[in-house]
Amino acid sequence: MVIVSMNSLEQLEKYAKEKFIPIARKQTTEFMVNLIKENNYKSFFEVGTAIGYTSIIIATTFPNVSILTIEYNLNRAELARQNFRDFSLENKIDFIIDDAVLFETNRMFDLIFIDAAKMRNRFFLDKFSKNLNKGGTFIVDNMKLDDLWINANKKKKEKYDLANEEFKKYILSLEEYEVNIYDDIGDGIAVLKKK
Repeated sequence: MVIVSMNSLEQLEKYAKEKFIPIARKQTTEFMVNLIKENNYKSFFEVGTAIGYTSIIIATTFPNVSILTIEYNLNRAELARQNFRDFSLENKIDFIIDDAVLFETNRMFDLIFIDAAKMRNRFFLDKFSKNLNKGGTFIVDNMKLDDLWINANKKKKEKYDLANEEFKKYILSLEEYEVNIYDDIGDGIAVLKKK
């Protein structure tokens, strides 16, 4: 794998688009930035680093926010590590290359962003709920993903849509969270604020 040096968000966005690597949409990262500002959040955990785009935005916007991010795909992880170096953030972002399904941490976070395996949203929400501070927020990305399915087969789309509907019903039943679903932000996000 050839690593290309990238040191601007525009370069990361272009690379992700060319290589079909899913990264958070600008609307989603803008929502997170505003949420961190409004709530004075101090810690961020990202499940699903991809090429490091979201963590780079959070780290460059909020130098005092502690960041932990985890990625399972080795090629993407290698690229993310290089991107953190290119942005001089390798000492600012705690980066774990591991399977988030198996990963355990005692750290507590104000904001947890789930942007990993789409069919495991409930699993990650349940697994890391113990790591979310009271008053903290989960953001789950890809609640809609309409444009992803333009070239996908019908059966796969139906399976994903069904899983997403079940996940929505599940989170709306959780009493310990204030839940909002925004289909019009990025690829659709679920926002769960811990009461």
